[in-house]
Amino acid sequence: MVASTAGAAEADDEGLGSGGESRVRVACGTLAASPWPRTASDRRVLLQRLELARPACITHAPFLAALGALWLEESEPAQALLWLERALLLDPNLLGAQADHALALAALGDTSARDALALRWQQRVDVPPALRERLAMRPLSRPGQQKAPDPDHPGPRWLFYREVSLVGGHETNLDHSPRLSELTLTPPNSEPQTLPLLEPVVPRRGGALLGDLSVQLAHSPSAGLVLQTGLLVSARHSPDERETDWHHVQLAAAASQRWGLWRGQLQITATDVGGAGNDRYRLFRGGLSLEREAFGCGHRLSVEAESRKHRDTPRADGRTTGLLWNSLCPLVGASNWTWGIAGRLSRDLPPDPERAGGEQRQHSLGLRASGPLPASLRLDLGLRLIRLADDEGYSPLLENNARRRIDQAQLSIELSRPLTVFGGNSGNGSDWVLQLQRTRQSSNLVIFRYEGSSVFTGFRTRW
Repeated sequence: MVASTAGAAEADDEGLGSGGESRVRVACGTLAASPWPRTASDRRVLLQRLELARPACITHAPFLAALGALWLEESEPAQALLWLERALLLDPNLLGAQADHALALAALGDTSARDALALRWQQRVDVPPALRERLAMRPLSRPGQQKAPDPDHPGPRWLFYREVSLVGGHETNLDHSPRLSELTLTPPNSEPQTLPLLEPVVPRRGGALLGDLSVQLAHSPSAGLVLQTGLLVSARHSPDERETDWHHVQLAAAASQRWGLWRGQLQITATDVGGAGNDRYRLFRGGLSLEREAFGCGHRLSVEAESRKHRDTPRADGRTTGLLWNSLCPLVGASNWTWGIAGRLSRDLPPDPERAGGEQRQHSLGLRASGPLPASLRLDLGLRLIRLADDEGYSPLLENNARRRIDQAQLSIELSRPLTVFGGNSGNGSDWVLQLQRTRQSSNLVIFRYEGSSVFTGFRTRW
């Protein structure tokens, strides 16, 4: 999804992977069986639909074969070869994929596979005549060859995607607060003093509602080029603890271009975060990423820069640069499952030299696994580990001006199941979701320690 939070392992943006196993297989099969487009404009629209669904259909052989055939028709044999090889690894008996694979190799200069396959098929009676003729006679443009203009292409066609979720539940620490009844201070040139708090600090707990709205627009004006824009709006409301309410609004735009096996992307986002009892801030981020499929996995390397501005506490402003690595792979021995890993290194520089703690360094590691369970359920597991360290002392009154260190661990579990009564097809529709999360943050400074758990359930729908 274009709009996403920083440092998180990527989700299945198009939502096809959110249903149960049977629903995903049906959706991928429906896309794979789409009527063959008659014009170049229709072909590009279908190609974009398949590219958007690819993360959820990465283990569906007919789907990958159809994707490869479309790239071949676009005179992109190197890109076609990538998906045709994977389709044949999953199902070596796909005759159409065998022919397209041989044609892709021929377009890249290796005609031996095409000639050998044509010879081998001479004695077979189960090969459709049209497929045999296609392998023996069909011309294919070479890479870089000028394509004839398409008079039927009316211009770019936009794809429109929307998703809404609403869940309700309970949180044990709505304000991410420590639990303190006393505080030890270390005044300069004085002995440490432990002072009882007149009002002990206790985490706020209670019921809450969470809502999310995501809207995306995308179009592909030419083969390999995709332009996207998106809006993400999230909010939490607690009837019992309204001071902990918050909202999150994010606008994003991205442009990506594919060159053979590689894909590059430029993305910019603007985010506004605030709430009744929160310090409102705005964040602007820009990033460049490079992606490629290798060793059966998808890999992405990104560099990003962001600027954070606080409304009430400008001394907390920061400028961050970061490096992110993300990989997503099928799980060995369970082809319908995927696992991912994301690592991030970042450095936060303070515009104000008086900012507490000075420069910050952050390291994070995200792990994720997702796949189908019996009874049309789908399970998504996520674990995120974050370490933050300041370069300067945080406060002379806390641990003799010790440099702050924070370690945070977040465990998230989501179960989802399609609700066909609200239905749709091709991977669209509604899901019931159950979300559980556990967070624990430790620090050498007691005021930054906290832990909390939450459980939410509700609905998610897309169209």
